Amino acid sequence: MNKSECSDGTLVTQATIDRNYAKAREKKYAGITCVLPCESCGQPSNDNDHTIAQARCKVIRKTELIWDPKNFPRSCRQCHREWESYKSGAWLKHGNRDERLAYLKKHDPDGYAMRIEFTENTEGVVLQF
Repeated sequence: MNKSECSDGTLVTQATIDRNYAKAREKKYAGITCVLPCESCGQPSNDNDHTIAQARCKVIRKTELIWDPKNFPRSCRQCHREWESYKSGAWLKHGNRDERLAYLKKHDPDGYAMRIEFTENTEGVVLQF
């Protein structure tokens, strides 16, 4: 059976990941019956997004970040795509950019460095965080 590693060495199955993520989403949005705004642009949020992608969480052996509520901001489809496809530079205009970068820097310094380096090299933008 394929298992993913957490930062404390615990191995978890995909079923456990899915269960923990569902519980965390339920807790984060308990009692909310309306569509909330995207934290990046304010449009209706309608997408499941992660600051550090689920696959990346597994690669860096911090699978528990998948169900960390701070790692899944409310997003619309467009902002989700822009964050994931960061090479376009569109994510630089996101309203929650600084929060997401701080989270990324704390939990995935290499991922943070790649994003910043690529953005500085292609957009001529210097980011200070």
